[in-house]
Amino acid sequence: PTDSDCVNDFTPLSQLPYCLGSGLPYPGDKETCQYYENVGLLTTMESSVVITTRVTETRQDLACDQESYNTSGTTCPKVYVTAPNATETTYYAADVERFTVLFDTAVLATTLDIFGESSEMSGWLYVGENSGLCAQYETATKSQGGKQFTDEAPCYIEPNKTSANLDFFELETLLQAAGSSLDLDGNRKEGATMVMQVDYSNTLSWKGLSNKIQYTYTPTMLSGSSFKVYDNVYQGYPNYRANRTLLNKHGIKIDLVQAGDLGAFSFSELLVSLTTSLTLLAMATVITDYIALYLLPDKELYDGAKYGLHYNM
Repeated sequence: PTDSDCVNDFTPLSQLPYCLGSGLPYPGDKETCQYYENVGLLTTMESSVVITTRVTETRQDLACDQESYNTSGTTCPKVYVTAPNATETTYYAADVERFTVLFDTAVLATTLDIFGESSEMSGWLYVGENSGLCAQYETATKSQGGKQFTDEAPCYIEPNKTSANLDFFELETLLQAAGSSLDLDGNRKEGATMVMQVDYSNTLSWKGLSNKIQYTYTPTMLSGSSFKVYDNVYQGYPNYRANRTLLNKHGIKIDLVQAGDLGAFSFSELLVSLTTSLTLLAMATVITDYIALYLLPDKELYDGAKYGLHYNM
């Protein structure tokens, strides 16, 4: 927002079917649309981010200040009340599906002395069922990091990259990969929760350990979920608390969950595996001999074959 050379590339409101006045059919409730930047539209938490899709604004006045409750000796039943003649105004965030989500993750396995940052690793977005999304990417592959391209699900899509080699995706791409959309199940109006699982691995099939860590993004929408958060903008001066605009924000909450399997060479584990294998081989010989010499009908024949005795048949 402070870069004078950076300009927005929003879709005209007339081309957004969920906006009032667009004239285009829409399966849900239409609302007035407003353009927002990422500042104020995104709410970042420790391991999650909320992308606002609908905002309801209510203007409120301070009903109980310090002077009033100091003199009356009572507590405040309501700190703020809706301002006289104020009405709630609801907006959709225009073109929010094209907003991008940046992922900057790291993985650490202290016992294996393994550490990696997303800018140094390779990752893919897993698409389980949406063949239409796979067909949009010429580089979609059938396997993680594979060379066989496909236009059908399941597939793996490479992320967009920033100048610092960090991953980012459009919100709509993540929703489609999870088999959903803002226009399904009231997601645009009520919000929803998406779980984004990041699975790390440093092993390759039939090749063993790799010197690079790879990871896969797997998004999942929680069925029947919704999400909202309250925010406020104070407007009074010099008493900044005198008036505020209460913002009831509904949106898509993306929770990041990290998992995976990391391995490293261990000489002690190799010795344990070899010892166990040799023991199993020895036990197999003992069990086979016991069955042949004591349990099978021709045990005398097997006994002679094993110890060099000959019988006239």
